[in-house]
This record gives sequence, structure tokens and C-alpha cells, in this order.
Amino acid sequence: MRYVEGLNTIPDTEPDNALILGTALHTGIEEGVEQALAFYQSSFPILTDDHIHEMMKLEAMIPKAKALLPPGGTFELPIGDSDFTGFMDYLVPVDLDLTGKDEICDRCQEWKRCDDSYSGHCPYGKFTIPSENTFDLYDFKYSNNGKSYSVSGQLHEYKYWYELTHPGHRIRNMYFLIVPKVKIRQKKTETLMQFRDRLQDALKEAEPYLMPVPYDPMKIIGFLTDVKHMVEANDFPKNPNHFCGWCEYQEYCEKGWNYMLLPKNERRNLNATKKKVVWLYGAPFSGKTFFANQFPDPLMLNTDGNIKFVDAPYIAIRDTVTVEGRLTKRYLAWEVFADAVAELEKKQNDFKTIVVDLLEDTYEACRVYICDRQGWKHESDDSFRAWDMVTSEFLNTIKRLVSLDYENIILISHEDRSRDLTRKSGDKISSIRPNLREKVANKVAGMVDLVARIVADDNDRVLSFKASEVIFGGGRLTVHNKEIPLDYEAFCEVYEEANQKAAGAMKHGGNTPATPAPETADSGEQKPTRRSRKPKEEEPPAPNPEDVEDAERAAAGDPDGTWTQGGGDVDDSINSTDFPKCPDGDRIFQQNRDNPEIPLCPNIDPLQCCHKEGGPDACPLWDRPKEDDPAPKMDVNPPRRTRKKREPHEN
Repeated sequence: MRYVEGLNTIPDTEPDNALILGTALHTGIEEGVEQALAFYQSSFPILTDDHIHEMMKLEAMIPKAKALLPPGGTFELPIGDSDFTGFMDYLVPVDLDLTGKDEICDRCQEWKRCDDSYSGHCPYGKFTIPSENTFDLYDFKYSNNGKSYSVSGQLHEYKYWYELTHPGHRIRNMYFLIVPKVKIRQKKTETLMQFRDRLQDALKEAEPYLMPVPYDPMKIIGFLTDVKHMVEANDFPKNPNHFCGWCEYQEYCEKGWNYMLLPKNERRNLNATKKKVVWLYGAPFSGKTFFANQFPDPLMLNTDGNIKFVDAPYIAIRDTVTVEGRLTKRYLAWEVFADAVAELEKKQNDFKTIVVDLLEDTYEACRVYICDRQGWKHESDDSFRAWDMVTSEFLNTIKRLVSLDYENIILISHEDRSRDLTRKSGDKISSIRPNLREKVANKVAGMVDLVARIVADDNDRVLSFKASEVIFGGGRLTVHNKEIPLDYEAFCEVYEEANQKAAGAMKHGGNTPATPAPETADSGEQKPTRRSRKPKEEEPPAPNPEDVEDAERAAAGDPDGTWTQGGGDVDDSINSTDFPKCPDGDRIFQQNRDNPEIPLCPNIDPLQCCHKEGGPDACPLWDRPKEDDPAPKMDVNPPRRTRKKREPHEN
């Protein structure tokens, strides 16, 4: 998993993490207790009492372990060649000046003839081994299971590969330095300080020890045989055993959980992104459900029962009541929805598209479910927690839904026009947004690729991606056309266009196309900081004579018939009478005459005709006003609210 597949895992933050504790122990033996504690602390985002207890154990056991090691050795010594790589914890040179060949053989029990093991000859019964050629090997283990390491082949392999890659060198003895873990728990009847005093007493009694390991050449043969089998294997069946509990990939291997696996550090091919997640909203009977029915192999999670004119299979998200004798059981709509999501997560079906119709109904069902579960009649019964509980339950379930591995995830909502927005000028304008709480809607919008509005004008229906301060919409995809026909093929082209643009940006080293910053005369100057002195104000530049002339002609009603918005001559090929009149044209021009600093609308001509695509109905300042309704005002300086003067008291 780690070395071949390159899969990493989320670090385990438990205080007794074996990898972190083992590394801290090695660091302490090599560099000191302070360095070990510093490493341990830096490995966790927060420190609890349990972390403090583990640090107490390290602080007590590291000096005891160091006292068992002879000085003058080398830590973390790499060994091996192209076939093997390893690191020895501690290798110490030793001096041998023993009398008698038999004494050497009896002690080492691995060399049958001294002249075969060493290049020298011993005619006098004495043999001296230089210190630079003979070593003792130590490996550190922070464990209470020293016996299990006695059958390990680790040190045998280290000795074999070291002597193979260092001709003339020999490893005499091999040891495991076993540092026991003190495991005691705090009793319910004792305080924290009492427990720590008891822990200190237990640490005083615990003693590390050296466990000698006799060399066995058969361990090497078994190791090489296993390596050969692994290299030549084509099938890798699972082999669960007691070692799985120490494996960081256990949940992934045994249960299929993949949340702890991190991907490879490489850019993805965005052209291969086929999953579509979109949130559609529009007026009733605008064709939302009919459009979702065009997607391949859909499943409708329907809440309003409007399923008669589509042929997709569906699940009715509604309360279900069953009567068993005198008992009446109610299965709430939210429980039906949550169970449907749980069943879809199993991926034991052949659906390609999942549709939620309507999203706001599921939110209402979630609200009813939480109130019923908590025994509330309304959220106001426990307003401190209620709204948060409803929002969390709803968003967590929707997040599970949009994360499902299906080709298309479609959320459908009705539009809401009942809310007013107040502009900076004080004007109130109606907003167009999905019929969902604003905070919740913003969270859902962050889960999808696109938020699109379906606009119906008689038989003409379009999918609009326009977004403004009035219209709720937008998304992560960069598209050229802000309106497309309400058709599945046209919708797929939007994703294809966005993927091509993203893929093109990838060639330049980024996820999105780089947009150069506009060059300005003062772009190189730094903005003053909060505490810096305010810069001197420069005189404003002289106005452009052409702009002044345009404003004067506009204010005069275009006396010579040659002025157009922005300057230049009138395009004779365009007949202004073919365009609808702006319902607020008179006031806009009068406002400009009274105060030339107030700009004219860039979409109207001197005849007050609106040249904007879609006419005044598409203008964000109007919410398709009726002919009898007065046009909204655009006063830039609204009157300030004054406090009513209080009458003097009689006394």
C-alpha cells in the first residue's frame, strides 16, 4: 500500500500511537530526552492528559535505556544494496582478545573454523580481532512483548546483508533493547494527581533489558524465499491474522473504508471528470422535473407527488402511517429520505442519475423529524440548539447525497420572489432565489457545480446561469453562454466546454486560466497601512472633453441626433423604435440633468429605448414590473432618518 501503490493515510492522533512513540524513543536515545518530548508534542494537534502521561513515561524510561548501551556506536546506520535496504538502530565496534580458539567458537556458536571466518591464522591459540572489524548490533523496541521478537528475522537479515556488503566485517552479538510500556489506568476514585503519583511509582519499578538473539541462517533462507514468492505473485488474497491490528490499512483492507487513504501527489486530468452536480430552481410548471427526466437512468426522490408526466422510477418522500391493532406507527418523510440515501450509498443498483424534487420539502421534513425526536412542538422550544441541529442533520445528509458515485446528482427547488433587498441607495428590489433558508442555501450552493435558474416565457424555456445581486446563481464552471435551451444535450455541452477550459489551464500550470491584473499608473505603489500617515490628495485629472460633450448632448435630449451612449455617431441601421421604452427613462434623464455626476444607464438611448438583451424585463433593477406599478426609484442620496423632537415635560 505505502511503497508500491503510494497510498498514504491520515495520521493517528491517539496518545499511544506506536509509530510516534517508537520514533520518540529512538530520538531520545540518540539525541536526548528534551528532543524526544519536543518531537512527541509536535506530532499532535492538541495535547490532553493522556498525552502528558505518555511524555512522563518517555522521560522516565529513556535514561534507563541509554544506560544499557555501550558508548562509541553509530545510530541509524543504512545497509543493503539494490536488492535490500535497511537501517540498523545501533552498531557498536567491540574488541576481542580471547585466549583459545575454542573459547571464541563456544561463545559465538556460529563459526566452526576461525581460519574460515577470519583471514588470519591462530597457531598459538590466541586470536585478536581488531575493533574496526567486529561489531555488536542493537535494535530498540518499545513493547511489552519481548518474546514475540525472539522469533523475528529482522536482526538476522541485518547481519547477513551488512556482512555481505562489508567484506571483512563481522557482527558478533545481536540484541533487542526492550523498553517496557507501563500501562495503568486512572481509577474512578482517585484524582489526577493521585494517578500521576501512582504512575511515577510504576515507572520507577519498570526496567528495560537486553534480549540476546542467536544467529540462525535459516531465517535468511526463509526471508529470501518469501521475497521470491512476493515478487512472482499475481494474486494477493487477504490473510487476516493478529498482526492486522497494527496495520494502518486495516479498515481499508477488511471493511473497504477508504476515507483514511490520501491520493497520489499528481494533477488529475480534468477532461476525465464526468460527474455532474447541479441545483435547478424555477417557478412552478417551468419544466424542472421534465428536464431532469431527460438524464440517463434517473431515480426520482419525489416529495410533492408531481410525478404523473415523467416516466422515471421514483421513491415517494412522505410520511407513512401503519396501523397494527390499536397502535398507529408513523414513519416520517425524513426517515424515508435518509434510508434512501443510505441504500444508494451501497451502489447495488444501475441508476446513473439521482434527482431530489423538491429540496426545500426535504428540509421541512428534516425540521419535523428533529422536533419529533426531541419532543418539541417548534424550534422556539429550544432555540439555542434547535436550528443548529436541524441544519446539521440536513446538510450532513445532503453532503452524503452529492458525494455519491453516480453520473448525475440533480437538486430541484421552487424559486422565491417574496424577499426584498435594500440597495446602498435605499431602494428595495425583489430577489429571485431558491425557496430555502439563506444560510442553508449558501451551504448547498457550495456543494454543487452549478446553480441554474429555469426561465419560462410561454413555450420558450431556457436554463439561465446569470447571477447578480438580485438573482441567486453561479458555480465553479466557466461557461461562455449564460443562457442555453432547456435540453439535456445543450446542458452536457456546458460541462464539456468547462472541462476543455480547465484542461487548457492545466497546461499552463494552474487549475484556472490566469487573468493578468490590470495595469494602472500606481500599481507599483503600496497602499498605506492602518497606522501610516494618510497620503496627500492629488488634484483630480481634467475631464475628457468628449465625455463632457456626450453628457451635455444627453442632457439636452440629443438636439442634433448624432449622440449615442459612449460617444460616436448613431448607427442608422438600428431603428430605436424597434426597442421597448425604459419605464423609468424620464426620471433617469431628469436626474442626470439635475446632477451630471449621476451616470446615465448604459443600455438606453436618447429616445429612452432600452437596448439591453431581453429589454427592461432582463434588467436587474426591475423584477418584471407590471404596467400599472410605479418604477423603483434610483435616488443616490436618500433622505436621512431623523429623530422626532421630544416635547418638553410639563415639570
